[in-house]
Amino acid sequence: MMKPIIFLLLGSAGIFAGEAISGAVEKQPLNMSAIIMFLIFVGATLGITYWAAKRTKTAKDFYTAGGGITGFQNGMAIAGDYMSAASFLGISALVYGKGYDGLIYSIGFLVGWPIILFMVAEQLRNLGKYTFADVASYRLRQTPIRTLAAFGSIATVILYLIAQMVGAGKLIQLLFGLDYEIAVILVGVLMILYVTFGGMLATTWVQIIKAFLLLSGATFMAVAVMAHYNFNFESLFATAVQMKDVSIMAPGKLISDPISAISLGIALMFGTAGLPHILM
Repeated sequence: MMKPIIFLLLGSAGIFAGEAISGAVEKQPLNMSAIIMFLIFVGATLGITYWAAKRTKTAKDFYTAGGGITGFQNGMAIAGDYMSAASFLGISALVYGKGYDGLIYSIGFLVGWPIILFMVAEQLRNLGKYTFADVASYRLRQTPIRTLAAFGSIATVILYLIAQMVGAGKLIQLLFGLDYEIAVILVGVLMILYVTFGGMLATTWVQIIKAFLLLSGATFMAVAVMAHYNFNFESLFATAVQMKDVSIMAPGKLISDPISAISLGIALMFGTAGLPHILM
């Protein structure tokens, strides 16, 4: 029940946070192709949620999909979770603005996942528990530990989930011409339905589909770009330098010394494992 409450709290906060984005969103002409694709994707995720809800009967089904997810499926789901808008848009923009130093973010988060798998997930599986809070509450006093975990999750998740709600609300507002408040509420309701009724089975399959779509799209774009330059990396890099400047090919604009690089790398690796929605 905690995740729906978090979505409700952050959804309401996201409505007010929308003012942080300066400038009004201008209503664009209807893009029927985009709207149809969006509705197909939403319909597919709700269909998966309905299918998963009929198979979710116990806590084990909800948290671990009954143990029926294969290693390959789990790997694809983890890839889908990792390949977010931050990966495709944020890191690309960071590399464009700060040069190669931006790649440390993608590498740091990537290295963080094996740490989660071997230091957290494997231990939880061996103990027969579902979350880190389950382990801590089993060994310590249950009520204070779970309360602390809940408030810790809300306090940390609020920093970036609000931003996601704002972005989603602005996107729906732009796509459908809805009021921003209605758009945020719509996104929040869809997420609550998806998580509450589908559990891990629905989450896993939606992430698998997301990974397939993102990998296919990114591969197509990469091949198309390289084909434009006749698969010549030298020409591609020369164009990048011409459009930006030579600093895009060099380190040092974001991180100025090795100590800072090591510190940031460690923070990214272990910080990923400490995210409440992963750890708790």
